[in-house]
Amino acid sequence: MIDIYDLYFDWLLLRLDSRGVPWTLENLCILLYENPFERRVGNDINRAADGANLRKAFLMDYDEAEIDPRLTNELLEQDCTWLEMLIALAESLDYLYDGGVLNRFIELVTNAGFGPIIMTPGRPEAQGVVDEFDRQLVARITTDIDHNRFDRDGHGGLFPLQKDDHPDQREVEIWEQHAAYFREKLEGVLWTSTH
Repeated sequence: MIDIYDLYFDWLLLRLDSRGVPWTLENLCILLYENPFERRVGNDINRAADGANLRKAFLMDYDEAEIDPRLTNELLEQDCTWLEMLIALAESLDYLYDGGVLNRFIELVTNAGFGPIIMTPGRPEAQGVVDEFDRQLVARITTDIDHNRFDRDGHGGLFPLQKDDHPDQREVEIWEQHAAYFREKLEGVLWTSTH
């Protein structure tokens, strides 16, 4: 019988990069997959829905596999995880701004404060071995963002801003945060048409 959860996790990593991801990033993804995404400001429920919808795409890709329907239903009924939400968000950001899904994902996790986990030099044999300190760090950061415990300018969240001319980022949904973040990043960039 197929282990649907391992297969799905591997499928999620392939969404980031079809060639595979560095082992330190895989370890972070394991931890993000353990944490439900619970932020609900404005339409943040849509970010959760986008993440959970990845499961439907996964099941369509594996519709010929012999997966126990009870496990399929169980997977579909679970809450969206932080990993799913971030992958779906990275895909949307790549569609809007280019840069690659993996690069957008790394930008998001670095902005949130997970950089020490993915930048830590270590031994490749540690792949799949999760450090308890890392587990606690991920749980703290995801909980802080879920409960809006970050700076009004977005520092400590997914989209830190540099300027002061914006609403309190704790009170706006993630989609509005992303718009302000990329507006700052793209200021002064000339958009040209190639007609």
